[in-house]
Amino acid sequence: MKDLQKLVGSLNKSGALSGFLGGVAGGGLTSLVSGKGSKKTGKKAIKYGALAAVGGLAWKAYKQYSAQTNSKQSQTTKQTSSFDYAPETMPEQSFQQVVEDESGAGQLILMRAMIAAAYADGHIDETERQKIFAAVENMQLSMQEKAMLFDELRKPMQLAELVQAVPDAQTGIEVYAASASAIDLQQSVSEQYLAALANQLCLPKELVSNIHQQLALQ
Repeated sequence: MKDLQKLVGSLNKSGALSGFLGGVAGGGLTSLVSGKGSKKTGKKAIKYGALAAVGGLAWKAYKQYSAQTNSKQSQTTKQTSSFDYAPETMPEQSFQQVVEDESGAGQLILMRAMIAAAYADGHIDETERQKIFAAVENMQLSMQEKAMLFDELRKPMQLAELVQAVPDAQTGIEVYAASASAIDLQQSVSEQYLAALANQLCLPKELVSNIHQQLALQ
């Protein structure tokens, strides 16, 4: 799946996305690609846009979680989670691979997570929806790709369906980060959606908190 970043940008222009993701889609990558050791991250962000930025944010949150969580809590996480979110078990590369997968599967699930979250807060009206459709129509995509995106925008994934499509722990963290990035966090329905998503992904509450802390820093 190509040109997913264009769709993020189009969603942002339509008003469908808010907060961190909207800024990233508009080119506000500076906070994620500045500082020590940022050259490689910066190149990835330029190539993959907002999706790479979400992956970088997810990694930072997981790294923070790892530093804060002791071995006893780690063992509890292993026993209660569908995925193994145990601290210090996932390298940064595994987060990068979600977006860099040549099949595009990781990019697609993050995009679907963003669309589902953007629709969850009820802020996309018919006018905004038509703007999104028009923007997608103008993208350099194949007819098959456009058809898939139109279907996705008309009928976003249900929460249970989205969670079922998550293949591993690092993707689960990125799916939550992407969803939190794309939604209006000031709405109670948004809080309910994210709480349900975190619950179904079995994300540790400390890790969820770290993701929101990282979002707040952007």
